[in-house]
Amino acid sequence: MFIGVIIIELLLKDAFNIKDRRNILSSIINKIRGQYNASIADISEEILYNKATIAISTVANSKSAVEKFMDKVYNFISNNYSIEILHIERQIL
Repeated sequence: MFIGVIIIELLLKDAFNIKDRRNILSSIINKIRGQYNASIADISEEILYNKATIAISTVANSKSAVEKFMDKVYNFISNNYSIEILHIERQIL
């Protein structure tokens, strides 16, 4: 069994206040939970309206399945939202 964890630091280009930030993050979190059946949470240390850090995890029987999942989630986030990915960290346990 393999566990994959992705930690992504985001710059939210369309967030101009905390309400915008919350709406964008809620959209990302709900769509990833629904579409990819993954665990996801906002793990931001500071609440800045235009920055966020999210953590996403999954479990699979093979390392390649975890890697494919990570690629799909990364592509989904980067292609569907007006954001800039500042930093990404991937771990497979």
